[in-house]
Amino acid sequence: MVYNKKRFKVAVGGFYLESNSFVQGQTSLDDFKNQIFVVGKAISRDSAGTSSEFAGAWDTLEEAGCILVPTLVAYSSPRPPLTKEALDTITQTILNAIPMDIDGVYLMLHGSAWAHHENDPEGLLLRKIREKIGPRKFIAISLDLHAYFTKQMLEAIDIVSAYKTCPHLDLYETGTRAAEILVQSLFGQVRPKTVMAIAPMITPPEHHDHNRAPFKTLMDATKQAQKGKILIASLLATQPWLDVPELTWKAVITVDDDVVYGQREAENLISQAWALRQKFLNMTANPVRIAFEEALAMQAPTVIADMGDATNGGSLGDSTEVLRTSILSSSKGSLAISLTEPDAVIKCQGYTGQKLLLSLGTGKPGSYNEKVLVHANVIAMANSKISYTHPAALNVVDNPGLSVLITIEHPTLLIYIVLHSQPVRVIDPVIYQLFDLKINEISLIQAKSHVSFIPGFAQITPRYVLANTLGPTTANLVSLPFTRRPIPLYPFEDI
Repeated sequence: MVYNKKRFKVAVGGFYLESNSFVQGQTSLDDFKNQIFVVGKAISRDSAGTSSEFAGAWDTLEEAGCILVPTLVAYSSPRPPLTKEALDTITQTILNAIPMDIDGVYLMLHGSAWAHHENDPEGLLLRKIREKIGPRKFIAISLDLHAYFTKQMLEAIDIVSAYKTCPHLDLYETGTRAAEILVQSLFGQVRPKTVMAIAPMITPPEHHDHNRAPFKTLMDATKQAQKGKILIASLLATQPWLDVPELTWKAVITVDDDVVYGQREAENLISQAWALRQKFLNMTANPVRIAFEEALAMQAPTVIADMGDATNGGSLGDSTEVLRTSILSSSKGSLAISLTEPDAVIKCQGYTGQKLLLSLGTGKPGSYNEKVLVHANVIAMANSKISYTHPAALNVVDNPGLSVLITIEHPTLLIYIVLHSQPVRVIDPVIYQLFDLKINEISLIQAKSHVSFIPGFAQITPRYVLANTLGPTTANLVSLPFTRRPIPLYPFEDI
């Protein structure tokens, strides 16, 4: 892009968290600081990862000659609900860093943060920014396509750009597009207006895959709509494990001035999604025992995806379903499992090279994290951070805390378990590589997501099976204890 010599001042920042309403615990300020919490002049283009939306927006704004005013980049992997202290600090830090003479604002948001005291943390932040800078300054945001986009957010912003891929591969491009339209707006080339259309539905993410129908059909439709007056077209499938009042699919379109035209295109997009709603409930994942044996019968290595305990959907990573299934199996092979288990990790300290009786899991019989006793061999301990290799989190650092590699006694299976103190996303092999496991030689490797693990483990294997497990990220949405959701809402009500 080539613009005149006028230099506009743009505040940039990020507040990135995907919450889960059905997970115990909380996400504190320390959880952000243990991952990414960078303030003011310490912020760089790579603060949220080298291929992030923030990096794409930063490069675009710098190329256009904008003066960047860094505010805060607070980034956490998906986790439990926010504490009030964390939300207040993040909100106030960003607000305080935005000067009154700002020309525009760009924020990298996930769009699905949540707190027990606040249903719409990002909307609250955006409303306060709007109140501070006034109605004439431009606000651009980028979002995950699973964002919980609200009326409050819509009223505060001018420009919205969301991913068009799942698994998420277009982060950089998403930030770039938001920044491009912001720059064009600053130079008076476009007059951005954003509109929204709603379908009263939520769907489990098993079929949120842009490589295959029905999701491919819809993502292709957003790309086809993005032409002429339609500056950005986005379809938000929404994080379905949020118990919130505006929980629905949304089509969000940023249009050049013509709101009536933009609204018509948004209604067209969301109508296409509504027409395909039933196809998203066609379950292909098998019960965990069937999926386990199917995966072991495949060529090594093969990934088994634990859908109910998806740590990229805010689950804690404490499910014992795959572990309990492996203990009961009589098949031969080897297995690598990840398990968030801080108490067991502490018990292993000082016992490297020895055997212990460990209690793993804290749940009651029949629960996804049912307690199980194992005879463990303590192999090694570590206390270091990991750096994701997944394209959607490339070079993003996470902290599993004190961790231990154990094996457990089994007559036919060699079972490796990486126990760690803090949840991490098991969307690529890095948690296993912490202990230099030769995962290319292991029969079965556990992942914890519905779809996102596929490109993350592609460096190891293209083979995978989906296990329809229990837990806070279950595909069986109607089994979860929603109390705030809208009514009617598909699939809870047959509308």
